[in-house]
Amino acid sequence: MVKKVIRCIIIDDEPLSVKLLESYTDSCSDTLLLQKFTNPVEALHFLENNIPDLILLDVQMPELNGIQFIKILQKKCLIVLITAYPQYAVNAFDLDVVDYLLKPIVYERFLQAISKVKDQLASQKHIVEPKDTLDYFFVKSEYKMQKVYFKDVVYLEGLRDYVALHTKQFKLLTLQSMKSFEQNLPSNFVRVHKSYIVNTDDITSFNSNTIVLGKIVIPIGSVYAQNVKGKFKQL
Repeated sequence: MVKKVIRCIIIDDEPLSVKLLESYTDSCSDTLLLQKFTNPVEALHFLENNIPDLILLDVQMPELNGIQFIKILQKKCLIVLITAYPQYAVNAFDLDVVDYLLKPIVYERFLQAISKVKDQLASQKHIVEPKDTLDYFFVKSEYKMQKVYFKDVVYLEGLRDYVALHTKQFKLLTLQSMKSFEQNLPSNFVRVHKSYIVNTDDITSFNSNTIVLGKIVIPIGSVYAQNVKGKFKQL
């Protein structure tokens, strides 16, 4: 059975707190840190094109506090709130966060929170990935709905307002966003660049900068490098 690595980001305006949490995620074999932010607004920009499994989120921040952040966040990812103020606990659990860590955070307590995250992710997977999941999907292209099998898609390419699906048999264009594909494709697909999502089953080789799919060479974007690393760690 493939071990699930929890892809996470840290949002905390205190650099020392970020450094401590980073050391904890590095020490824990269950977590992979994608990015760290001291500015929650920058984190929101990152989350427009990236969906981590977990956000380690500070409550008290000057520009946008953690409670406000959760209320405007539209992503389906788990939250562990972090703060030095226990009075926020009631609001935190009203927002359905996984756990609530009080500063100063000890490593053992951090691991307890990660264990809760693992349990929730396992529960979600059980719910959204039943055994009879369809192995195909339909996309609108040239005024008709085209049936496409997931296994036949080699990679997707973002082209301004369109997305090009490159399959083993044909190429088609559809007026659909890369973001929507990224959120709904099976787990063997990974976004490696602003303009590319690849089927990991078709990868023949890769290095830190590129992925090779047969005769096709796809660049790895710097923003997606950590996420790609985490994906290959799971394979």
